[in-house]
Amino acid sequence: MSQESPHDSQVIKNEPLTSKELKGWYAYYFASGAYDNATIGLFIPIVLENLASQAGYEVDKLDTPCDITKSIHTCVVKFGVGYVDTASYSLYIIALTAFLQCILLISSSPFADHGANRKNFLLTYSYIGAISTSLFSLIIKAGGPFDSYVIAGILTIVSNCCFGAAFVFYLSYIPIYSRIHTDVISQKKTEDKVATELSINMMTAGFIAGLLSIIGGLGIVTGLNESNSSIQYAVSLGGIWWFVWLTIPLFLLKKHPRPPLPSTENLFLYPYKRIFKTLKSARKLWQTMKFLIAWSLISDGINIIGPLSALFIKVELGLSDQKLVILAIIVPITAVIGDYLFHSIEKYYGFSIKAMVLINSVILSLLPTYTLVGFIAPFGLRQQWEVWLFVSYFGLSLGSIQAYYQAMFSILIPKGHESEFFSLFLITAKGSSWMGPLITGAITNVTHNIRSGFLFIIFMLLVSCIIMWTVDVEKGKHDAEDFINNEMEENTENTE
Repeated sequence: MSQESPHDSQVIKNEPLTSKELKGWYAYYFASGAYDNATIGLFIPIVLENLASQAGYEVDKLDTPCDITKSIHTCVVKFGVGYVDTASYSLYIIALTAFLQCILLISSSPFADHGANRKNFLLTYSYIGAISTSLFSLIIKAGGPFDSYVIAGILTIVSNCCFGAAFVFYLSYIPIYSRIHTDVISQKKTEDKVATELSINMMTAGFIAGLLSIIGGLGIVTGLNESNSSIQYAVSLGGIWWFVWLTIPLFLLKKHPRPPLPSTENLFLYPYKRIFKTLKSARKLWQTMKFLIAWSLISDGINIIGPLSALFIKVELGLSDQKLVILAIIVPITAVIGDYLFHSIEKYYGFSIKAMVLINSVILSLLPTYTLVGFIAPFGLRQQWEVWLFVSYFGLSLGSIQAYYQAMFSILIPKGHESEFFSLFLITAKGSSWMGPLITGAITNVTHNIRSGFLFIIFMLLVSCIIMWTVDVEKGKHDAEDFINNEMEENTENTE
């Protein structure tokens, strides 16, 4: 690792955060939030299921094309060397994306902690992701359905991988900003309080972008009145939105340079060497590692609830694409309300970040529980009217739980390793997020009942709550400080 002197740290620490740069940072998630909160969570799963059904066959007659004129149909589509349920296709694509995303993050994120690479990586991945998302509308002219669903799967993988990689570099600004924020420098607020506010405000910006993107998508779906092609245009809208709004962070974000990468390091091996050394030091940062384990489980649950619920509502309850888009407007609206509702509760009762994480986790776990009740009761997401309550509840807990997890992690990582550790933050999430889509997809593939997939989700959420309960935040902060001190001593010894 590169040598960092106390002087280097002091210079970075005392650089005050300007309101202009902070606006540029919020503007980034306003740009990519349309993709995160609307495109990949709502529109793309519908497009993949629609295109897979068009290219699919009846489940018991592989020589008979899928009858997509039925609002509720059970079909399979070619995937690799076998066939999968058309409702599972998008889940398998997401699982494959998660695996490839991990490789991408490991290969690039450590470089962002050196030189001025953080902003460069952020914008490069963002522009690639935005462009690949915008290309979805061209699938309409790609040829037959057998070409279309494959092309859509590839574009999903590229766009989602790039979004995830860019998001790591974006989140790595949180611990930096929480140290150089004027309120922290003037000792008006603590770093963890500022980190919480940064996370909540950026999540709100993203949800507002998602809401506007969904409304725009609804306008497209309603105006064209063509379910299949109109949803693809709605996906492209998210990509165009992402691309255009990137202009603001392009000019307002600062690079916050770090010490350069040592010239003796091998560019190919360095990322893996850095990640290996970090994982090797897990014993010294055990509280942080326990947090990451809990985060990997609950993030997997969060990431699969949205797509699985959308598929369930569409396939099992027979809602049209247009109604799904209308329904999706509720999520960002209630998410913004939830952000500030839980933040107000935190301030009023003086709850710690850890307490808010646990409260949000327990509240979220009630969603899959309610869905599973539908196996034995006349309610439990069995009627279309229940969908409105389900989606509202999901939105209230979605924004705040992500904001508090991000804020809590930002105070548990060593200074100067922001991108590296936030890559682990996303790697542990994406490294396990293949599991949710893969297992729920397999369950759906075997049972042909999407409701069964919620069994796995509730298991993930409850186990994560148990692990998070054992995390000692104060000890984790002290361990992170000791980690940096030991690293500086090792660097000093190596230079002597």
